[in-house]
Amino acid sequence: VLSAWDRAFATEVKRCGEALQRHTCRAVCHKYGNDDRCRFLFPHEVVETSHFDEDTNSVVLMCQDPTVNFFNPYVLVFCRHNHDIKCILSGKGAKAAMFYVSDYITKMDVKTYEMLSLL
Repeated sequence: VLSAWDRAFATEVKRCGEALQRHTCRAVCHKYGNDDRCRFLFPHEVVETSHFDEDTNSVVLMCQDPTVNFFNPYVLVFCRHNHDIKCILSGKGAKAAMFYVSDYITKMDVKTYEMLSLL
């Protein structure tokens, strides 16, 4: 029974991944002076294995397809939405994520308790 579930899950990961996680550049990718490159940093660099980069003090995630967002297969299949996984330990990445999240949640018409649940 478990192997049947594994096969069904793998099929759903592939189906959802193609439908929800594959990036195709559009006009929005080139806003804010990004005429010559995608502001979402696509295509990604192909990376054979995940590893820790001591020079940049960061986790580099495996990337087999440069046009697919980094994703968690369980979140993808069970929630069925696009998402982007990043390892944000501290520094510029954490600050950038904080500003992105605060800008994103304050542009919507939501209640304070709803915003806090997002953090």
